[in-house]
Amino acid sequence: MSNEVIMIVVSAGGRVTIPAQHRQAVGLEAGDIAVARVENGEIRIRPVRDVLAELQGVPRKYLADSGESVGRVAEERRDGASHASC
Repeated sequence: MSNEVIMIVVSAGGRVTIPAQHRQAVGLEAGDIAVARVENGEIRIRPVRDVLAELQGVPRKYLADSGESVGRVAEERRDGASHASC
């Protein structure tokens, strides 16, 4: 991962250009969607696919100790929703 520090300019409307070497380091390409948040006084920008992958792991972490599977819990929720709409 690139730790190089590069100065950037905030233009009209708050736009910034992420330098190519930083985009390449995190796998961001033209048209990709990213998530921005402020953390400890810094603006963090991450590819949305990384954020979603991280979030998908959350249920697995909590279900691992219970013996349940994510697929089974999701199926039960879908079945419950379909019965509720009848």
